[in-house]
Amino acid sequence: MKGGDPLVLEPILVPKPWGGHRLERLGKPLPDDRPAGTTYGECWEVADLPGEALPASARGRTLVASGPHRGKSLRQLIAERGSGLLGSASPTPAGDFPLLFKLLDTAEHLSIQVHPDEAYAGRRRDWAPKAESWYVLDAEPGAAIFKGFRPGVTMKDVRAAAGTPYLSGLLQRFPVRPGDFHHLPAGTVHALGADVTVAEVQTPSDTTFRLYDWTEEYRRPGRPLHVEDGLGALVAEDRPAFSLPPMDSHGSRPLVSTPYYWIREHRLTSGDSPALARETELRILMVTRGCAEVDTGDGTPLQLGPGSTVLVPAALAASARVTARAPTTILETGLV
Repeated sequence: MKGGDPLVLEPILVPKPWGGHRLERLGKPLPDDRPAGTTYGECWEVADLPGEALPASARGRTLVASGPHRGKSLRQLIAERGSGLLGSASPTPAGDFPLLFKLLDTAEHLSIQVHPDEAYAGRRRDWAPKAESWYVLDAEPGAAIFKGFRPGVTMKDVRAAAGTPYLSGLLQRFPVRPGDFHHLPAGTVHALGADVTVAEVQTPSDTTFRLYDWTEEYRRPGRPLHVEDGLGALVAEDRPAFSLPPMDSHGSRPLVSTPYYWIREHRLTSGDSPALARETELRILMVTRGCAEVDTGDGTPLQLGPGSTVLVPAALAASARVTARAPTTILETGLV
C-alpha cells in the first residue's frame, strides 16, 4: 500500500434497547427503513469481526467507503497489503483486523457486565478476550459510569447479589463529563451509565457476560444473564482500571498503553498540527470536537468533523499531516 489516501470506512449502526439519540448529531445517518421505536446504541467505526462471532442479523465488517479500495473489508486489505496496512502489528490468528473502534450512546444504563481475559476466554472456541477504553464525548449533568466494586465488598457479597438489582449497590459510581477517560482491563465489572456518549477502543471481541440488566428499573425485556461465567471472569484485582480527568490545557498526552493498543489525546487550537507518532505504523484518528484536515501529500486533504474517524495505513503514516481548522480534540490510536 504505497501512496494513496487515508481510509474512511462505512460505519455500522447497531440497534440496542438502551440506545440514545446523539449519533445523528455526530453525522451518523440512521436507516430510513428502521422500524418505529428503534434506537441505535452503537456505531462501529472500524470493525472486522467474522460473522460467526455475531448474531445472524448483524454485520461485523466495516467496508472502505471510497477510493480505489471501495467496498473492501479490512480483512481483504490485510491479505492484499499486509505490513503496508498494519505495519509491524499482527492480525488476529484468523487474519482479521486486531481492534474494534466504535461509538456508544446511551439513554439507559447498559448491563452490569464483565469481559474475559485470555485465560478465561480460552475455555471455549467461540469466546475472545476483551479489554476496552472509554473516552467521554458527551454527558448530561449527573451522568455516571459504574466501574469496579466499592471498598469492602467481598466475593460472597457479589455472588449473593449477582442477577438481582442489589448488585448495582455494590459498584463504584463515577460522575462523568466530556474529556474524561476510563480504561477497563479484561475482568473489570462495569456498566456505562445513561445519557453518556463515548468513543470506545477495544480488542476485537463481542464476548460479554451480563451479571444484571436493569430490567426492573427500566421495564425492558429480559436478556440472558451469564452469572457463573461473569463471576469466574472477575480477575481485575491485579489489573486495576484507571481514570483520567479532562485535559485543562492545549497539547498532547498519553491516555493508555496496553499489550494490544495505545491511545493519545491531542487538544489543539486552530492552525495547530499535533505531533503524531512518526513511526511507519497504522493509526486511527478520530475528531471528538472541532474540525481538522488530514493530508498525506498524495491527494486532496480529507476534511473531518466531530465524530469522524479515519484509518491511516502504516505506509502513509510518516507523511500524514493533520491540521486543526478550529479548536479541536483528536484521539490517536495505534496497534501494538
